Amino acid sequence: MSVLVRLIERASVRKRAADLAELRALLAPVSGVRLLDVGGGAGAATEQFATGCAEVVVLEPNRKKVVQGRKLRPTIRFEEGRSEEIPFPDATFDRVTAVVAFHHIEDQGRALQEMRRVLRDSGRLVLFEMPPSRAPGPLYQWIAGYRHGGHMAFHGPDQLTEKVRAGGFTQVSNRPGALGYFVLATK
Repeated sequence: MSVLVRLIERASVRKRAADLAELRALLAPVSGVRLLDVGGGAGAATEQFATGCAEVVVLEPNRKKVVQGRKLRPTIRFEEGRSEEIPFPDATFDRVTAVVAFHHIEDQGRALQEMRRVLRDSGRLVLFEMPPSRAPGPLYQWIAGYRHGGHMAFHGPDQLTEKVRAGGFTQVSNRPGALGYFVLATK
């Protein structure tokens, strides 16, 4: 990983420190918890909120980030794959999260079905997203869209909450964060 990429990664984690701390509290990682972080890149944010889990898995479609994550964070398991086809059996995880990644998913309805499928009964889904008002400008969106497969669809908190509810989750709610918002749900 280039020095520039690592500096950007560190700055991003530092900027989101308050939200990552809140995410950790919402996930309530206790002994024995298995966590899946969908679209977790090379795991820089994941390692901030997933400490205390029995097993942490990052599912990432970008092979380069998977390789980088495996080198930099050996305590986290990295798997290459897409959220629309999660390569794990039913009821594998206690928690599933996606941190500023859901807007990159092309078939969001299918991804939610898959997230629900791999959650155990009473498992918790926690999404953290930016509202459309905080979405980056057109040039950045074009560059990021290119780097992340060309798809970016931002939703407001209520819109994403309804999308999650339509995905079959219960106890669905949202709450503001420092730089975005959380959507919480239970299988």
